[in-house]
Amino acid sequence: MISEKLGSLLVEQGKITPGELSLGVAVQSVLDQHEQLGSILQHYDFLNEQDLVEVLARQSGWSVFSGSFDVDLLAARRLGFELLQARRLIPLTDALGLVFVMCDPYDTRTTDHVLSHYPQARFKVAGISKVVAALDALNREESKGRSNFSPQDSVPDAALSLMDEAAMMGATDIHIEPSEKAVEVRFRIDGVLRFYRSFSRKEHLRLVNIFFHRAEISAGDVLRFHDARFDHVCGVRKIDVRLSHIPSIHGSSLVLRLLDKSRSVMSLEELGYACEHRKIIDHILRQPHGIILLTGPTGCGKTTSLYAMLSDLKNVGIKVVSVEDPVEIKLPLVTQVPVDLKKGHDFDHVTRALLRHDPDIILIGEIRDAKTAAEAVRAAVTGHRVLSTLHTNDAVSAILRLHDLGIDHSYIANTLNGVIAQRLVRKLCCHCRREEFATPQSVAAHERKFITGPGHVIYQADPKGCMACYGGYHGRTVLAQTLVIDDEIRFMIEQGLVNEIFLKVRERSAMSGFAADASRLVREGIISMDEAVRVVG
Repeated sequence: MISEKLGSLLVEQGKITPGELSLGVAVQSVLDQHEQLGSILQHYDFLNEQDLVEVLARQSGWSVFSGSFDVDLLAARRLGFELLQARRLIPLTDALGLVFVMCDPYDTRTTDHVLSHYPQARFKVAGISKVVAALDALNREESKGRSNFSPQDSVPDAALSLMDEAAMMGATDIHIEPSEKAVEVRFRIDGVLRFYRSFSRKEHLRLVNIFFHRAEISAGDVLRFHDARFDHVCGVRKIDVRLSHIPSIHGSSLVLRLLDKSRSVMSLEELGYACEHRKIIDHILRQPHGIILLTGPTGCGKTTSLYAMLSDLKNVGIKVVSVEDPVEIKLPLVTQVPVDLKKGHDFDHVTRALLRHDPDIILIGEIRDAKTAAEAVRAAVTGHRVLSTLHTNDAVSAILRLHDLGIDHSYIANTLNGVIAQRLVRKLCCHCRREEFATPQSVAAHERKFITGPGHVIYQADPKGCMACYGGYHGRTVLAQTLVIDDEIRFMIEQGLVNEIFLKVRERSAMSGFAADASRLVREGIISMDEAVRVVG
């Protein structure tokens, strides 16, 4: 085992700065239960997961696991799923046989327990996100082999299982919809609703009351619209549940949005942004002041991308403040303020207050009205960098939207640095995707823009799916369109020549727009032709 301290190794290899190490060590010293330095540095986004894994491997003498996660079910059942979850341990099969992958190579309690069952066990180290992803896949695989509900289940048990199953399957929303004959439950997974199960009409009111109780809503108050939230714990995950209730003609309709509090901020590369888009975004973000907008429809991951951008900007020497509704992920070194309409803390009110808090960067969760737009412009004019979102279908429409909100064209031209529009597309399951040979003659006219050259291999989803996916798809990635506000575009904005801007961006987007991104992903076998057409048109 190499004896160098972790912090010294990280500084020596240029993974962190001496100042970041000092902060990490100081935080570690004041914690009641001393947390590992590596996890503290990761918490502050000073250190990425892969760098930590590589240094831990060098320090411990273990090797880094980099293969595919082929779970050994026999070993998993023998050790017990609860232990695997608690110890962040996953038994896998590689070319040499059984190998146990862990996040912490110094967890001797776990290694001793494994060795008591498997004396010849081999161990490797991997990042926590990879281990947790493998554990989630294991849970999904086990759950597919058994029915999670039975007619004898009580309604409270069924309600709890609904949230557990949805979280385990990666659902973002649970829809509980009463109809004339029954109550249907659907999960939104990878942006698409999937039927999950039904309840009888007589169980409906009891089910609603259970969620009302969790959200602290009066049980009899079913004739009004409600927005509320509560927390739910699923295994090692802490889930923030946002409840929306509307009284439909058949009774209470509920949508539960699930936000995983334990998830970490992903980079733009991990989200799926292409290299050329990342370079453009980096250029926009490095401007000393001005507004950067991220646009797209509801549920397209705008806030997640904003967090990724903010993660690239913040450091010990920069003051970052945000106003959000809600605060989806807690960010270290960022002062995050939630919107609270009951107390009068709306976006424009909080943004105005944040300007007096000596910030360098301000994140506004959404510009949704004229007052907030005016405050965002005021912040940019006074020398701040402002990141925010708008609900528009493309990048150029953000200019129109700001003008509709009362911002003069001259202010838009002088404060707006760039706009990034994004969509989310479902990724093909790499285990069961089907290979096809496509030519411009063999595909429909509306699909030909995704075909380049005389013909090439493309992949389509297997509608039956497999144990690792749902209907041939698993996970999502980003399609992006970037608009840099250069001198030419600024002049057009000042003159109000929006139509000319649309034409100019259309020329540029031939190489960097949604269709170009989708075509690249089709050629690389990451998305299907059907998915490209569904999202891009």
